[in-house]
Amino acid sequence: MKLEELFKTICDDLEREAMRKFDSKKEFIRWQQEQYQKHGYKSLGLRVPEIEKIGEKYIKQFKDLSLEDRFSLSREFYQSEYIALTNFGLKLLQVSIPELTPQHFDFLDEILGYISHWGPTDSFSLYVMQPMLRAYPTETKHFLKSWNTSDSLWKKRTSVVTFARKIGEEGEYVDFLLELCDNLIWDTEDLVRKGVGWALKDNIIGKNRKKILDYVKKLRKMGVSSTITLYAIRKIKGKEREAILSIKASK
Repeated sequence: MKLEELFKTICDDLEREAMRKFDSKKEFIRWQQEQYQKHGYKSLGLRVPEIEKIGEKYIKQFKDLSLEDRFSLSREFYQSEYIALTNFGLKLLQVSIPELTPQHFDFLDEILGYISHWGPTDSFSLYVMQPMLRAYPTETKHFLKSWNTSDSLWKKRTSVVTFARKIGEEGEYVDFLLELCDNLIWDTEDLVRKGVGWALKDNIIGKNRKKILDYVKKLRKMGVSSTITLYAIRKIKGKEREAILSIKASK
């Protein structure tokens, strides 16, 4: 099957699944228009498990493609106006992880440039950039640092969210993360600040607890946005939390 045919087949599958929730094509289109006006992006109204179920049907075909063809098809999915299609772009990249090297960072930079929503951004961070960080730590850190100072809010968010979840819990890159966070603590974008807070929260777990908490206390004294500090201490309870919240910005 040609790439164009494969892309269309997947799109048709998604639309058929989405249409099952509506009585007519007209009602479906009207709902989509309402969602676009409300959220600013096009939606098929499908939940992640529904999309995943469809995606599983195509994994073998994705694996059988050459790396070049996977890149081409992934690009097409990420360029779509429908967020649901980015899930298939992500699957193509995940299938390609064993073949990805630092030579492909320019392509990953291009893909991230197509993303315009926090959901696909975070999935890209956790399921593409984290494996790259494990495989090529030095080169990936260098690349993340370039995103950290980008004008793109999604690239800035990716630069820190890559250190959330499992990578954060392991805590191996805490000093580098704090360096990245320092560059973003005064960022005006709410989603960048939340990304910083999320990465700090997940790095509190384990051996870096004191270091991260000391950093959060410093941010409180500096008067940094509470969006960051409150997110960072979401799992901190009791008197320890109260003590942190009692810290006021120095005049």
